[in-house]
Order: sequence, then C-alpha cells, then structure tokens
Amino acid sequence: MTSTTKDKTVVNGEGERVTDARSPRETAYERWTTLPMIFLSLIFLLAYAVLVLDDLRFSNVATIVLAYLLVGTWVAFIVDYFVRLGLASNRRLFVRKNILDMTSMVIPFMRPFLLLVYLGRLRWFRGRTGSSLRARILAYAGSAVIMFIFVISLAVFAAERHAPGASITSYGDAVWWAMETISTVGYGDMVPVTVPGRIYAVTLMLGGMVIVGATTATVISYLNEKVQTAHKRSQETRDRNE
Repeated sequence: MTSTTKDKTVVNGEGERVTDARSPRETAYERWTTLPMIFLSLIFLLAYAVLVLDDLRFSNVATIVLAYLLVGTWVAFIVDYFVRLGLASNRRLFVRKNILDMTSMVIPFMRPFLLLVYLGRLRWFRGRTGSSLRARILAYAGSAVIMFIFVISLAVFAAERHAPGASITSYGDAVWWAMETISTVGYGDMVPVTVPGRIYAVTLMLGGMVIVGATTATVISYLNEKVQTAHKRSQETRDRNE
C-alpha cells in the first residue's frame, strides 16, 4: 500500500500497517493534545457534576470558579476543533468524522461524551484487525454505558428535581431510572415529567439499543471466530494424521 498526502499507512498498536487519512500536521497535533483534551473533558465532567449535585446557584466563589472552568473548557474544545479542521487535508471528511465534536460546540451537554471520541485518537484504538475492532467496540460500549448513566442521570436530575409532580427527586432515583431505561427493562416506577427530561430519556433509550446491539454483535463475532479457529485446527490435525 503506497502513501499519499491524503491516504497514508501507519503502524497501529499491534504492529500492523493501517490506513490513516489524517494529514501529517493533524497527526502531530493530535499526538500532543489527546491527553490534555482527555484531562479537560474530565475537568468539565467533574465541574458539571458538582454544580448539579450541590444545586449551586452561582452565589459563592466556588460556584463562580466552577462556572469559569466550564466556560474555559468549552472554549478550549471549540479552539481545538477549528485548529484540527484547519490542519485537516480533507475538511469534508474531517467534518463527517467529527460530528460529535461539532455538536458539542453548540450543546455543552454533549461535551463529556467527547471522552469516548478521544479514546479513538490513542494509537492502540486505531487498529483494523478483528481483535482490535472488537476490543474497541467493547471499550466504547462499556465507556458509553457508564457515561450515559452518569451524565444523563445528572441532566435528568437537574431537570426534574424541582418540577411539580416529579418522581425523580434525588440523584439516586435518577441513577436507578437511567439503569432500568438503558437496559430496556423500564419498570415505569419513575418517569420524567419535564420536556428536557423526556428528551434525555429518548436519548438514553436510543443509546441503550445501540449499545446492546453492538455488544451482542461483538460477542457473536468473537464466538464465531473461535468456532472457525477450532474447526480449522481440528481439520489440520486430521489432515496430519491421515
């Protein structure tokens, strides 16, 4: 496979050569900024969680500091997006592959989910083999479950706790509701009553279906590969004995 300015090959975490459509400058920039961006994503998530769980209303110094942290990380991610866009060799392809980054510039609620995107920048997660792909899917699925339950339960709690007639009035209630929703159980003992809460619920339902489907397909693929490998070894043993 030959290298071009828009389509080069790189060595992944498994020592194999895979296609990488990023420009050399974009690759170098992401190599230096991936870990800082992960750190900023964690800072954003922590500040958001503290503001929601403590029900802070911008009345003290700590609240103001947290608010500045949220705004500062938001600006950092916007700058990061446009710098990477400027360095990209194919900007249309960059936009198509970074929909979540672009969406999170407008909807800060989506910001914590960029932690999942930054996993894809790490070298080991860019492999194209079956084992690397399955590991990446499982890592994304597990991270998405934790992130969905944590972030959306925070958002639903913030939207529901002061609403008249709300059944989700504590963060524990919100976590329980999120777990039964994402697992598609849906007991119906708790339901959001506000419009934002119901929008978050739809997001959680759709995410749950995608995660369950991806995990099931990955497990089936793994079992199928193991069966084929065992069959091949059995056939090779039989051929040697004959």
